[in-house]
Amino acid sequence: MNWFERCVSVLLVVGLISPGTAVAESKTPKAVRLDEIVVTATKTEKKVEDAPGSVTVITREELENKDLKTADEAMKTLAGVFAKRTKGVMDATPSVSLRGFFGDEYTLVLIDGQPINDAYTGGVEWSALPFDNIERIEVIRGAGSALYGGNAMGGVINIITRTPEKLEFKVSAGYGSNDTERYRVSLGHRLWDRLSFRIGYDEITTEGYPTALVLRTVSAGAGNVSGGYPMNDEFGNPTKWVVGDKGDNGARRRSLDGKISLDYSPTGNLSFSANAGHHAYFYGAPHSYMGTYGSSSTYAIVGPGLRASFRPGDFVSSSGIGDNDTNIYSLSLKDKFGPVQFNAQVGTVQSDDRYTLKSGTTTQTYDNAPGTLKITENEAWFAEIRTDIPVSAAHLLTVGASYRTDKSDTHDYTVPFYRTYDNKSDVTFYSGGKSKAWAVFVQDEWKVVEPLTLYFGARYDSWEVYDGASGVPGALLEHKDNQESNISPKVSAVWKALPNTSVRASVGKAFRAPTLYDLYRTWQSGTTLNKGNPDLKPETVWTYELGVDQYLFDGRTRLSLTGFRNDIDDLIYRMQVDPATKMNVNAGEAQTYGVEFEVSHSVLPHST
Repeated sequence: MNWFERCVSVLLVVGLISPGTAVAESKTPKAVRLDEIVVTATKTEKKVEDAPGSVTVITREELENKDLKTADEAMKTLAGVFAKRTKGVMDATPSVSLRGFFGDEYTLVLIDGQPINDAYTGGVEWSALPFDNIERIEVIRGAGSALYGGNAMGGVINIITRTPEKLEFKVSAGYGSNDTERYRVSLGHRLWDRLSFRIGYDEITTEGYPTALVLRTVSAGAGNVSGGYPMNDEFGNPTKWVVGDKGDNGARRRSLDGKISLDYSPTGNLSFSANAGHHAYFYGAPHSYMGTYGSSSTYAIVGPGLRASFRPGDFVSSSGIGDNDTNIYSLSLKDKFGPVQFNAQVGTVQSDDRYTLKSGTTTQTYDNAPGTLKITENEAWFAEIRTDIPVSAAHLLTVGASYRTDKSDTHDYTVPFYRTYDNKSDVTFYSGGKSKAWAVFVQDEWKVVEPLTLYFGARYDSWEVYDGASGVPGALLEHKDNQESNISPKVSAVWKALPNTSVRASVGKAFRAPTLYDLYRTWQSGTTLNKGNPDLKPETVWTYELGVDQYLFDGRTRLSLTGFRNDIDDLIYRMQVDPATKMNVNAGEAQTYGVEFEVSHSVLPHST
């Protein structure tokens, strides 16, 4: 039992013996629905209708009313959001993209304001995040670099966790198809009107189902084995032949999280949160649809004069085992000194990721094939201080500074059996490096007249990469250091045209610095090489947005219509090409645009 699990055990005991009059939160509905408040759009509290951007809030009630297993699934139906999870809990690379920017690295993801994009690829380990203790999710579409810096090209997602106000205890369990089991337990309480805590544990395991077909290319010749079925092109001609699948794709996921919040004064709050998440996947024995797993002279009968060859190794190629451990810790302080609001936060995201792939010959099988093992360890630290200063009745000035460091190391090994990490060789290849970035930012919220508010924001980011290296032991190539800077301005306006109608517009610049993966990771796949480039520059975008929100039926229904355009420069092209010619390069320019329409509804009217 590690130190975090011991702390959780102590808190469970304290919570169960603490005074309280209820063991579950009351489900009695209130007579009115309070105004939705968001903190992500401007880093200050704002009603949704007053926020200078396209905002969606997913409430706790909405999360509870859906059959969801992970936080990213909650966003799959939102306008302008693409949540990629193709295999449920078995998926090792889910992602959430905003405004057409593909991948987590273009979306800044926060937990209670703490950035959780990792130090390696800029991605997010969604399967390792807590779910049951989410209070709400704020989704802010559109460039957010003026306040948040890199990764916020497509937008910002802030997952806000619960701070209980009284004793709450919940236990649930379930069993489903494919030997799927799920267990949840959570406990929260508020003590002495000052100290709140909550802890939660969530686990799901499944034996899974086949998720990867074994596809073989159709060629001319006579076949000698019947079975399988075709994958046809648009003209009805078979181009691939399905000879089997790679076995049941199983997984296990567990998350242990906790939060302590202390109101040490009437205006001051200190809180600490921690999350330990684990996700693993594996494949069972493959299935042949041909009555055999093939040999060097086995060919599927496709049709007159057509065949498809297959070997035992085809049924286990690109499969193996993998797991990820991600730990997130955050400490935050909020206080008010007269009219000035002060906020400070420090946190870390630490991730260990490993996976295997089959290697060897095409005759080796699920039971005897050797493999390769890749282990990546990465760590990011983040700190920010911010003050909100009411300069006058018409101006609220937000000023802040932040600092972030990233470190990543990837080691490659060989293993005698591809379905285990045991008996790995010495390191066969290494790549890794470090980066650091500091920034200052400012935003002025100017209430020009009662129905019109303007926002002027700008941020300066300085980014540096160093200690980069890649290669085989004894012949490491040390990469030169690199340094870049960016200024990200943004201007927004919100006009309350009518009591129930808001019009908003914005223009701004955003950027994304290349990740340590983009810069340094080099790996061989067959005869091709995916090669990093330490000279990459940040990608940048100018974004333009115009939208209108209309509230109907006593505020129960909100209609939101938004149009946007993105002009992107220095887009990074990631290639698998001959190592002697090309590598990842800043060669892309693109323009994307779209229209988003969203309807949200509540059975309760707004409070007055």
